[in-house]
Amino acid sequence: MKSRNQIYRGEGERLLKLITTYHALQYEQVLQFFIRNRNSMKSLITSLIKQGRIYYDQDRDLLCDSPEASESPDYGMIAAVWVLLDFKEAVVYHTSGDFPVKLHFFSQNEAYEVIYVGLEQEILISHVLNGLPTDDTNRLVILESEQQASRLSLDGVTAYCLVSPDGTVNYYQKQQK
Repeated sequence: MKSRNQIYRGEGERLLKLITTYHALQYEQVLQFFIRNRNSMKSLITSLIKQGRIYYDQDRDLLCDSPEASESPDYGMIAAVWVLLDFKEAVVYHTSGDFPVKLHFFSQNEAYEVIYVGLEQEILISHVLNGLPTDDTNRLVILESEQQASRLSLDGVTAYCLVSPDGTVNYYQKQQK
C-alpha cells in the first residue's frame, strides 16, 4: 500500500510552501502550478482544508494560509501571481517581495520584479522605485488602467501589464514621446 507522500510525491509540501509564500491565491492559480496532477491536487487541497492546514474562502474562491488572509486578500499579489504563471514554463525560482515589489522570479539568465501599482499610487511607487537600483532586473508593472502609465516615471520597465479577474494578462510598452 502506498503512503500519502508516495501518492502525492511531495506535492503537499510544495503546495503548503506556495500558499504560505503568497498567503492568498485563487484556487485556479494553485491548480495551474500543478497542472499535470490537477485531479490529485484537488483531492490534496480538500484534505489539507479538512485538516485545517489551509483555508478555503468559497465566496472569493481563495486558498489561504490563515483565516486572516481571506479577510483582506492582497489582490495586487494575486495579479502578480497571474503574471508569474504566464512565465511558468521558464521560471526556475520565485518568491514574494517587499514593498513595492510583489514578487521576484528568475527565468533562465534573467531576473524579474513584478510590481503592482494601485489607483492613485503612481507618485508613491515612482518615488520608491526610482530610489532603488535596477541591477539589470526586468520590471513588470501591473496597472489597474492603461492611463496610469502616463503618470509613472520608472526606470527599467520591461512591460506594463493589465490583469483581468480571470487571469488573462495583457502586456504593453509605454510610448516614447
